[in-house]
Amino acid sequence: MTRYLPRHARAAGATGPSRPLPTSDSRHPASRRALLRGGAVGVSALTVGGLATAPALAASIPAGIPGQDVSTYQGSVDWKAQMSKGSRYAFIKATEGNTWHSSTFSQQYSSATKAGIIRGAYHFARPDSGGPEKQVDAFLNGGGGWSADGRTLPGMLDLESVSGVPANFGLSQKEMQTWISGFISAYRSAVGRRPMIYTNANWWDKYVGDFAPAHTPMQIAYYSSKKPTNLPGRWWDWDMWQFSDSAPFAGDSSVFQGSESAFTSFVSDKDYAPRGI
Repeated sequence: MTRYLPRHARAAGATGPSRPLPTSDSRHPASRRALLRGGAVGVSALTVGGLATAPALAASIPAGIPGQDVSTYQGSVDWKAQMSKGSRYAFIKATEGNTWHSSTFSQQYSSATKAGIIRGAYHFARPDSGGPEKQVDAFLNGGGGWSADGRTLPGMLDLESVSGVPANFGLSQKEMQTWISGFISAYRSAVGRRPMIYTNANWWDKYVGDFAPAHTPMQIAYYSSKKPTNLPGRWWDWDMWQFSDSAPFAGDSSVFQGSESAFTSFVSDKDYAPRGI
């Protein structure tokens, strides 16, 4: 692996390669993760409690600590407005595959930092475009690092299908398990902790199978007012739940399951203990 130097630690304004991979954002920005819906997002879910300094939250936000993820499709985000709606954290798309780098990552990351959002990066996995170690390199050099500074989220590995290529990226379940394990191992070796996995039960169970990487936190995509009960692979619980791709926050909206102290541990503790594996 090359020496780790995250993009957000360098000068802003760097651009991606001249021939990026086609991405889920650029191909079908309005339909990203649309097949993951478990139902329409309702308005009767519980709001977050116990956050004395948090603003009043929309009735559609489930119980938990709320946040979001964004990509190039959201462009320049008004983070102060997101915070006024209750958002506490943001995953920002940095890279995809071996070569694609987000043209908006540096701006989105730096502006989130200035606003006081706890922020981090995510990588859209493309097992069809190369090995996991090279993609970890691309992610780290594109901004996907982590430090125990209390304001940086662990990197997140986005595992789902993308238009135009086979849903399994041409890999068997065993090969996919090996690829995912390789990414986690390489990321942990570089930054000192495991990344979070983002996925949904339908895709994971079909293309990864009866498997969950040990000690690895998971964000599940399940668009419903009811908590997810059908979990992917061998996970028996989730750390984050992405409950909407349309509201209340820009991009996709999610909640962290747990107390303030658990959230602090998730952000800052290299030995964070996930809820479900």
